[in-house]
Order: sequence, then C-alpha cells, then structure tokens
Amino acid sequence: MVPYRGTSVSYGASSTVYNYSESTLAVSHRLGLMPEWHFGDVLTLRSRFFLTQELTQSDSTTYRSEVELSDLWLDAVWGGFRERVTGIRIGADLRFTLPTSKFSQFSSRIMTVGPGANVSKTFKVLGGLTLVYSARFTGRFHRFTTRQNLGPAISNAGCGGTVTTTDLIDATACRTNTGVTNIIFDVIHGPTVVFNPHARLNIAASLFMQRGWVPALSATELVPAVPMQTRDFIGFSLGVTYQPWDVVGFTLGAFTFANQLDSEGKTIFPLFNRNTVASLDATFDLEAVVSSITKEKK
Repeated sequence: MVPYRGTSVSYGASSTVYNYSESTLAVSHRLGLMPEWHFGDVLTLRSRFFLTQELTQSDSTTYRSEVELSDLWLDAVWGGFRERVTGIRIGADLRFTLPTSKFSQFSSRIMTVGPGANVSKTFKVLGGLTLVYSARFTGRFHRFTTRQNLGPAISNAGCGGTVTTTDLIDATACRTNTGVTNIIFDVIHGPTVVFNPHARLNIAASLFMQRGWVPALSATELVPAVPMQTRDFIGFSLGVTYQPWDVVGFTLGAFTFANQLDSEGKTIFPLFNRNTVASLDATFDLEAVVSSITKEKK
C-alpha cells in the first residue's frame, strides 16, 4: 500500500469511426501521465495529462504532425463514506483544470473549478457489479466571453457595421467565425456501470448529460426573439480492459460526445454517431513495475 499506488502511464492509438468527408479517418496516438498520491484512505491527490499527435491530416493543428497538449487536471478526492445497512457509498472530489490545451487558450480560459459527488453500490455478481451515479458542477473563468482567434474580422453586414433585423443570419455567421460564446458554468451528470466478470477483466459503460450556460448577449448585439442561454450535450463511453499481467493492461474503448440536437433540430443517437472515436490503450502500473523490479533484485 505505497502512497503512489494507482500511478500509471498509458500509450495508445485512436481513430474516428466516421469522418465528415466520408473518405478519410482521423488517426492519432497519445501518451498519458496519471500520477496519484494517497494520504491513507481519506484523501487522494491525482492528476491527468496527455500528449497527442495526429498521424493523418489534421483540421486543427498549425502544422502537420504537431504535438498537442491536453488540459492539466488536478483532483483532490475524498475517500468517501459507506453506509453499513445498505452498503451505499458516497464520495466527492474537487477538480481544478489548468488551460494547457490549445482549445482552452483559444477560449481565453484562465482555469476551471469543479466540485463533484457520486453515489455507488457494489453487488456480489461474479467479480463484482458496481452501479454509480455522479454529478459535477464546473465554473469556468475566462478573460473574454467569446473565443478568440488571430485572424482578421470578417467584413459583412453583421460584423461591426449597422445591423438590422434582416441581418440575423449574417450576424450569427460572424459570431461563429470570430468568437463563439464561452460556457461560463455547466452541470454534468449520469450513470456508470462497472462489471468484473473475471478478476482480470473489466467492462465499464457511462452515459452522461451536460448542460452549459452562456452569458447573456449585450445590448449592442442582435438578440433573437428567444435567446439561447444554454447548450446541451450528451456523451457515452464504453471500455473493456484486460489485465494479463500486473504490470500492464489493455483497454479497447469507444467514446462519443456531441450536441443533443443536430443542425436540423433532430435528436442525435447518443451511443454511436459521427463523433464516435475508437481507441486501444496499454496502461503501465508504476507500483507493479517497481514491485517486480524489487522482487527480481531480491
């Protein structure tokens, strides 16, 4: 029970399942660093950070094969409380996110703070079946209310000039190209099911819903009859992990995250759609690596 237990390093590849052009796929690989430090069973400090490089032609990087940084997650996790009669466990954590990714910098983000809570119960089915429901409120701090870019302003009737009611579409296009409004806070929640049919096999599935709130439009902007102050997203993840050795495990997964509605106002099927990304990762457990080296020396 060393204090750094749970610390791991992962490497894997991922690919879009369905591409917008219907002809090419986006393929990338990434290196993940996931340190943990435990203060007994009460408090755990953990972090997450990834380096990603797209192997195909990217639509978001400055140059080909550019290495992109993720945001840096810093979590303080409470060990939780288990009720004796029902066996229900209550846990909580506090997450800080530092804007090290290009997207967060594009959004002029300073940092985010997100307290979270979860309720879970484990049943004795084979290796264990755990049902979890979690929720998180996240406050986002930005320098500006809209995303920023280094390009020039688009010159049309809806950008910087006199705007009339007939320019609504042009004004919307202008706002989309020169700065989409940032979400200032959001709530994300949903269920997770974790099943262990075998000691070395783990299956986990999560469905989560997110609602974000954006700042109100200023008096100088063209406000539609029914202003949209919220944005709704939905996501789904499915992962199968096999641990052939204590040192390394392999995870085959699929992750989907998208708007709840498409451009025509129709509901998007949340489990699998054009935003789905499939991945295969190898995760190395630092505690197991150190333990195996120590045993060999002895």
